Amino acid sequence: MNRKMQWLRNKLLSMDLQGMIISNPVNIRYLTNIQAEGILLVTRKENIFLTDSRYIESVHNTLTLFDEIVVYDMRGLSIDDYENFFMFCENVGFEENYVTYAKYKEYMHRFKINNFVETENMIEKQRMIKDEEEIESIQKACKVTDDCFEYILGYIKPGMTEKQIASIIFSYCEFLQICIQYDCRIISVRRCFYGRKLQRQARGGRRAVRRSAYSLRIERLRNAAHPLGGSEPAG
Repeated sequence: MNRKMQWLRNKLLSMDLQGMIISNPVNIRYLTNIQAEGILLVTRKENIFLTDSRYIESVHNTLTLFDEIVVYDMRGLSIDDYENFFMFCENVGFEENYVTYAKYKEYMHRFKINNFVETENMIEKQRMIKDEEEIESIQKACKVTDDCFEYILGYIKPGMTEKQIASIIFSYCEFLQICIQYDCRIISVRRCFYGRKLQRQARGGRRAVRRSAYSLRIERLRNAAHPLGGSEPAG
């Protein structure tokens, strides 16, 4: 079982909870790396992810045997299946700040839960404590952002539109072959991406601009790899 799921089980045990329903997709991703729609059930014996057939393959590709998470297509489950998940669980936790009252009643009825207990944001609080891998990812994301803004300082000038600046930023990231996977940490860069139309414009009309003292650091990187291409702008 992965470390985060083991932490959750230990925490539930200390709170006298025999199970929990996790429906917040951010918490599910934190615990399992799963990005598909669905809910995560922690029962006495198993960790279960309920989704539908559209995401089954994607979820299986994300999980490993080490995760010890069983995946079910929820459309193939019977009423009895739902009721049996928490059959021997007296107290079951839920995310009180995410689950609506309507969803609360639905879970109570569908899973036949005896006592639904608030978990006081325990997963959100744990997410605040970063491990070494998460810290390394944050540092890498910050460096990408810093380098990007240092690069753009040499190109930005009065009269430019946001879309023009976004085009340069996108070209910079594409040039470095950056995979923007820290979507909650590189928000300042991602705000400049306005969708497919802008991306097509960036690819079709990639523009290189004047060199400046601010871009010397990036120029060394450019010389070691491939040039951006394009032509110098007028003026």
